[in-house]
Amino acid sequence: MAKLNRKQIEDATRAVLERHPGGVRWAEVLKAVAAEHPETPLNSIRGATHHLFQRGDGIVKIARGTYQLARFADADVPTIDTEANASAAEVTDEAVDAAGRSAGTLTEQDFYASFAEWLEENDEVTVAAALGGSSLGGKWGTPDVIGVLRPRAQDIFKFEPQIVTAEIKATPAQPVVAFGQSVAYRLFSHKSYIVVPRSTTSDDMNRLTSLCSIHGVGLVVFTLDRDLPDYAVVVLPAIANPDMFYVNTMLDRLKASEPRLLNRLF
Repeated sequence: MAKLNRKQIEDATRAVLERHPGGVRWAEVLKAVAAEHPETPLNSIRGATHHLFQRGDGIVKIARGTYQLARFADADVPTIDTEANASAAEVTDEAVDAAGRSAGTLTEQDFYASFAEWLEENDEVTVAAALGGSSLGGKWGTPDVIGVLRPRAQDIFKFEPQIVTAEIKATPAQPVVAFGQSVAYRLFSHKSYIVVPRSTTSDDMNRLTSLCSIHGVGLVVFTLDRDLPDYAVVVLPAIANPDMFYVNTMLDRLKASEPRLLNRLF
């Protein structure tokens, strides 16, 4: 079969939504369309579905990252249990096996852009971008992903911008390092995430879950698959009040190293 064009991808997306009247997560839509049309590049599917969901056109967002056909929403069809869907975060044997096969060829940089996109899609930020490296310098390091949640023009209640940062690790053996960096980012972030593979050992995952809950750091797990990482929240981050001295220090360094990114964020 020939690969689908944008219109055909949108039609396939609507067909998936038809089969899920209670709503379905964006990641599940991508999986379904990709499985039915393997000849179509996943990036094309991701771009077309993102454009469709942003446009609306008979589709509504009923929860973060979850969509439903408007006619089902108008008919008050029971929505899916988004908390139950979070069970996708559980580590399965298949996920561990898949991670083991692919971990050797993947780096954390492979997931910067997709996690930034995930933050935007789930309304955690208005705009996000990959940063990484050591562009900010200093003792506290550089977040892998940084984003800002800003009030939209149509929002009735206006709020102060919130900085969101994330530390991503593609190696299951580095959870402690990632956690320490995520906590450090709270000096200049309102929310901070640690993002680790599903193949992280159960003992390390239990410790991370407890530590993140205690310290207010968000915990997200993902599959070591560049095309379908399937991010899922394990612990929601708590909103903190960052130290404004460190906020401005970080922004000064960002201005010096990535002025275009600073303008895009703020």
